[in-house]
Amino acid sequence: MFDWLKSTYLEPSLKMVKLRAAIYYLEGVKGAHRILILICLLVFMITLVGAGLVMIPLALILFMPWGPATKAVVGIVIGTVYLLVPAVALISLLSEKRWMRLTGATDVLRKLAD
Repeated sequence: MFDWLKSTYLEPSLKMVKLRAAIYYLEGVKGAHRILILICLLVFMITLVGAGLVMIPLALILFMPWGPATKAVVGIVIGTVYLLVPAVALISLLSEKRWMRLTGATDVLRKLAD
């Protein structure tokens, strides 16, 4: 009787579970592959943009017919802009107040407090 129940119900169920697990595994591998491709493209684009951001001011400073003082001022201004713009952007994007508001966590906390 146990062998009949096993072959009738248990084995097909186990095969179905294994099939589902294999499908989920393949979908996970497919998703990981897509993510890897997107990360590689992102790194490539960041490298391209970074090289452009470095090479253009460097060429400007090296090849313009300016005096050393003017080149130094231009270099300092460009360096300051390169530091301040990302700093302001990061401070704005990583603000805890902003994340609480955007995710709706503030509303959830208000509802829990009431």
